[in-house]
Amino acid sequence: MDYHVALGGLVVGILVGLSGIGGGSLMMPILVLLFRVSPLVAVGTDLAYSVPTKILGAFVHQRQHTVNLKLVLLLCIGGIPGAIIGIVSLSYLKAHVSLDELNSLLRHVIGVLLIAIALTIVGMQLLTRHRPADSIPLRPHAPIVIVVAAVVGFLVSVTSIGAGSITLTALIMILPRMRLQDLVGSDIAFAAIIVPIAALGHFNLGSVNVPMTLSLLVGSLPGVFIGSRLCASLPVQYLRPALAGVMALAGTRLL
Repeated sequence: MDYHVALGGLVVGILVGLSGIGGGSLMMPILVLLFRVSPLVAVGTDLAYSVPTKILGAFVHQRQHTVNLKLVLLLCIGGIPGAIIGIVSLSYLKAHVSLDELNSLLRHVIGVLLIAIALTIVGMQLLTRHRPADSIPLRPHAPIVIVVAAVVGFLVSVTSIGAGSITLTALIMILPRMRLQDLVGSDIAFAAIIVPIAALGHFNLGSVNVPMTLSLLVGSLPGVFIGSRLCASLPVQYLRPALAGVMALAGTRLL
């Protein structure tokens, strides 16, 4: 077991459970920039390690009643087909483009995506200051939630990024008066469904480093449990902008 990798998994797991920002947005640059993993393998490995992490996080959030099941259902209606289309697209590219070209393309796409996510997180910070409402009608927002989820599902399969960072930011925009803890819990529950689909696709593509995945899990499982427990009681409005700055820096390095 690589203890350096396990430590990275622990830190990312805590931040995922606490802030709702996706592990891909944090772990992807760590794998590529610090551990020198090729972008394609980094995507597959990140998704594989995220499967039990997301499931554990969703279980903890469900136990503490911070999951809106109706919202999760809407997200899955769009996200599951999007994830499948993403895997099919990536498989097509791998068959028709050289591995070096594909890794270069993924590196630049991920870099741009990280910077865009960082800017959006900072811009949406003000929206979290709305007073939460006791009941939020989802039906008027259903079409846009489904479309956003479809885009996220596609991006998760292609880059491993989006299940947390993009989904949560979009939900804050669409449902600004829903409790932040409920948005975080629903986001993680949604990720627990689409990430296994994307990870299975990458196993079929041969882009998963199994030993590294196991090392990440050693740290991430206790980390996401700790972070998810803290989420219900600690304010996270100051954590997200700081993480956005780290993502922006990592994005520029990838470019």
